[in-house]
Amino acid sequence: MSAFKTERATPVHPLVRLRGVSKRFGDVLANDGVSFDVPRGSVLALVGENGAGKSTTMNILSGLYLPDAGQIEVDGQALALGSPKASLAAGIGMVHQQFRLVETLTGFENISLAIDRGRFLQRRSADDALRQQMHDLGFDLDLTVPVWQLSLARRQQLEILRVLSAGARVLALDEPTSVLSPIETQGLFAIIEKIAASGRSVVLISHKLSEILGVARDIVVMRGGRVVHVGLAKDSDPDSLARHIVGDRRFTTEARPATRRGDVVLTVDKLSVADHRGARVVRDVAFKAHRGEVVAMIGVTGNGQTELMETIGGLRKPLSGRIESPQLNGRRHFAYIPAQHLGTGLAPGLTVRENALLGRQFLPAFGPWLRRRAVDANAREVIARFGVKIADNAPVRRLSGGNLQRIVLGRELQDDPKLIIADYPTRGLDVASAAQIRSALIAAAAAGAAVLMSSEELEESLSMATRVLVMHSGAIVADLPAEEADLETIGRLMIGGREAA
Repeated sequence: MSAFKTERATPVHPLVRLRGVSKRFGDVLANDGVSFDVPRGSVLALVGENGAGKSTTMNILSGLYLPDAGQIEVDGQALALGSPKASLAAGIGMVHQQFRLVETLTGFENISLAIDRGRFLQRRSADDALRQQMHDLGFDLDLTVPVWQLSLARRQQLEILRVLSAGARVLALDEPTSVLSPIETQGLFAIIEKIAASGRSVVLISHKLSEILGVARDIVVMRGGRVVHVGLAKDSDPDSLARHIVGDRRFTTEARPATRRGDVVLTVDKLSVADHRGARVVRDVAFKAHRGEVVAMIGVTGNGQTELMETIGGLRKPLSGRIESPQLNGRRHFAYIPAQHLGTGLAPGLTVRENALLGRQFLPAFGPWLRRRAVDANAREVIARFGVKIADNAPVRRLSGGNLQRIVLGRELQDDPKLIIADYPTRGLDVASAAQIRSALIAAAAAGAAVLMSSEELEESLSMATRVLVMHSGAIVADLPAEEADLETIGRLMIGGREAA
């Protein structure tokens, strides 16, 4: 438990108070009489399954959605609902799971857009204020470079700095650790504690129960659009929170498939890959994946896993080496689940129905003029497979991160692919959804597919993989049968250590 949580006195007056907030999207009741307080100078964790209503609640607080009923007070004053301008003026700021930065602009320019709508930023005075704020919070940012040159962790820091520079007193963070390595996560939590210690409040939306118990003071659990539990982190544990999150339901996962190698489905030989800056980030990687295997590629973020997966998935050209898939027969037998949902896996301006068809629209079942009944039936099947809770004619930009992943998975697993490449397939998902997706991948391997997945979650990888590949500095440093791998060994290899003699 952090020093912050044990040393600070219990806040008395809430900075934000929500009472009876409800919101409906068509037939879906996303918020049903939501009521809770956000204490001043505290970290509040808002947890629940995907579709529980967490992001909708925060979007109402930040003025992006107008609720159908209810009221919100900030510092005892009624908040004008449905107005982003009013929420900003009241000091409400939100960092979304999908960053809202202009990637071609510098950090300074993105901050300028937030604080003075893009008018010329006075560099000398702004430098002093921003650098002092960065120093106070422990940021390490170069504000003069374009956003696209920043790592995901630094983009997140820039988002936080941008929101705080605009005067935020309440900072909502939606799944902030889903793009971070364990070390980066600890750095973020240190920043969160400093923000709370300054008297501002932080609302942390997360599915990682063990993580939030280390930084949060207050816990609010939502299920089915309602608040079902309010308590203190010190009185909670992951098991009790999981019971609040899922209620009386029980979820089962399939056993790891037996380690029985079939034919080779994928061969990667001496593959080297460059990142978007031209730097070589994958170095002479070689391995094979067989039918019936779940091969987990594990490494700290930034060690080349995503670039390697994108190259195998056809999004990048290698610098050298070869990729062969002798067992594949046609494009529809190959599935690729990217780490980046919007913009890579899904088109944000298209509907759920249209996104459910991407990559399959030229198949005889739908063509040549996209038969409406077949398209609708396909969308219903994709939505039902992982329980997406939104109408099929809604644009996917309205979906939470977890539901975005469900659409991609449902679509990609439609035709029983022989090779499945899944880059962080459970990132940002709640406990039940992650278990469901793990089961789907395990079942695909048991049916004869080769599954290659990347992950930072060691327990998850070891629970489902038949083989483990460990990456460090762009190279595979170990190829281990799952039964010979353990957390200590994998953790040591991930940071550049060696296997025990």
